[in-house]
Amino acid sequence: MTRKMTFGPPREVTNPGDDSRSLLFPFSVVPAELVGAAEEKQSTTDHRLIVTVTNNRLPAWHLTDLDLVRVLFEIGLRQVSEQLRAGALKREYRVLVSTHSHPSTCPFDPARIPNPHGAVFEVEEERRIGFK
Repeated sequence: MTRKMTFGPPREVTNPGDDSRSLLFPFSVVPAELVGAAEEKQSTTDHRLIVTVTNNRLPAWHLTDLDLVRVLFEIGLRQVSEQLRAGALKREYRVLVSTHSHPSTCPFDPARIPNPHGAVFEVEEERRIGFK
């Protein structure tokens, strides 16, 4: 089954005093075949992707705030897409970006990453074979 993911506006959700920055990327998911159908609204689920980057990553990456948003979106999107493919997507998904997970320079070119707000992706859920 193909599912459509649509992202809303990202926003910073960093707690005061944290030694990191956290961004929320809200998104909704609906089966692609129901887009435009009368059942679309009832079949749409809302989700939260929160990507947190430790402050020790920021100097090495040399990114503007806008570029940081795009890079964190790409990192989180890849992990959420895998969860959706596996049929294991939860209402909230958290990703931590640190020197352990990303030890070197910025892994992506922000200019090649879409603006998260309004971004739409279709993900094919893996078929599972059941045994009786």
